[in-house]
Amino acid sequence: MSERADERTGGSGSRRALMVGVQILGFLGGVGVLVWVVLEAFSEKNRALISRLGDASVGEVALLLGLSVATLALNGSMFWVTLWPERRISHMDVQATNAISTLLSYLPFKVGLICRVAIHNRRDGVPLLTIGAWFVAVGAIVITSLGPVFVASVVRGGVDAWWWAISLGGVTVVTAGLLLVSGFFAHERGMRRIHAMLDPIPIGALRRFMRTESFARLHAGFGMLAHPWATVAATLMRLADIAVQAARFVVAAGVLGVTMGWPDALVFAVTYFIIGMVSPFGMVGTREGGTVGVYAALGISLTVGADAGGADPLKLIVLFVTATESLAFLAGGAFGVAWLRADRLLLRRVGKGESEA
Repeated sequence: MSERADERTGGSGSRRALMVGVQILGFLGGVGVLVWVVLEAFSEKNRALISRLGDASVGEVALLLGLSVATLALNGSMFWVTLWPERRISHMDVQATNAISTLLSYLPFKVGLICRVAIHNRRDGVPLLTIGAWFVAVGAIVITSLGPVFVASVVRGGVDAWWWAISLGGVTVVTAGLLLVSGFFAHERGMRRIHAMLDPIPIGALRRFMRTESFARLHAGFGMLAHPWATVAATLMRLADIAVQAARFVVAAGVLGVTMGWPDALVFAVTYFIIGMVSPFGMVGTREGGTVGVYAALGISLTVGADAGGADPLKLIVLFVTATESLAFLAGGAFGVAWLRADRLLLRRVGKGESEA
């Protein structure tokens, strides 16, 4: 018996060591990509653009910082309004939590995600499975709001009537579909429908699980997405956020004297955001490398002016966006820690009722 336990413990330890190794290698790979982007951005061919960067005015830098603060606030508001139909938490508390977790998202091991879960579970008392449903609901809104915009930007290559039709029409249709499907499965009536669909499956464990408190907490995600006001508000916030993120690229390009159209900026902004959201190794280097990769794959051309011929502007633009964003997120994280006293919270022992992890 003890030998089998030792084997299981050893196997579990080996898997953990492998996962840690993969995370560390992935993070180091991201750092390596960032170093490459920095070296390329500050190479000799970009000398003219670098000189323009040094001429950036206080107002232009302040505008970039303000846009980064705006995207932080919009993301926090989107999290808050998505949970609102099922659980009421202070808006400022959610904003502070979002600021801390966003700052920690630069690190590997999904530290930012773990921090967000820990704060909302320990401080706000949101059950872990409800948090999981909440995050799935947020992800669904990200897909339904950004998918049509990204497709329109790639297909049309410019902002015209068709671009607006694909973007706004697509967002309207898929959001309406999301509301209808979620409404069909939400609340007690939706729970009965789920039971009617799945109970005939001859798996006793499944039937028992669907009648547990754990399943009810997961089921809360349908209630979040079925609420018209909350889902529409979250969708509008996500669209506003991606417009703000695209504006960062337009402003940063303008500082360098580079002409960047809004369709290109939207493609870069969506790529930059999605990679940062899904990267398992942290945001360092992955967003910059991924955005540069999309730029090369789509063959996008940016106008740099005759005096900077041969320059490769996007790498410098992306670094400028990242640098100003980092300063804004650092300030936001400091505010979040002070507001929540997160240093005490995360060191506190888990209380009773939190053993469901």
